[in-house]
Amino acid sequence: MMRIVTYMLVLSLVPYFGFGQNKITGKIVDQLGFPVYRAAVEINATDSITYTDYDGSFTLSSEKDFHWKINISSKGYKPESFFVLSGGNTGNIVLEYDADIKKLLDGSSSLHQKFYWDSWNKAILFPKSEDLLASTSVFLN
Repeated sequence: MMRIVTYMLVLSLVPYFGFGQNKITGKIVDQLGFPVYRAAVEINATDSITYTDYDGSFTLSSEKDFHWKINISSKGYKPESFFVLSGGNTGNIVLEYDADIKKLLDGSSSLHQKFYWDSWNKAILFPKSEDLLASTSVFLN
C-alpha cells in the first residue's frame, strides 16, 4: 500500500516538472541565407543565453509561458531584437551586416582594393610577355 502511495505521489509531480520549461527555437542566418555560427541569443532582461551552432540553430529554455523578447548579437552584424509569440519557434531570423562588413563587400574599402581581381589578373595570371621571356631564358640556359 505504501508503494502505491509513493508511486502516485511521484506521478502527480511529473506534470509540474514537465511543463515548467518552455522552449524557444530558431535559426539565425545572414543576408545571403548562410547560417551565423556562435551568435549570442538571450532572453531580454534575464540571464538565459545560448549560442547558435554550426547550422545557425539555437534553443533557449524559459520559465515564462509566452511572448518573449530575444536579443541577438554577433561580430560583423548589427544587433537585433525579435519578439517570439507562444509556440516558441522563430523560424529564420536574418541578421544584417554591420557597416564595416558592408563596406568590405561593396568594394569601397582599401582591403578590397588590395585583393581586387583585376590587379591579380594583370600581375599574376597574365604577366607581360617580356617578363615571361626573361624567366624562360633562365631555364633554357
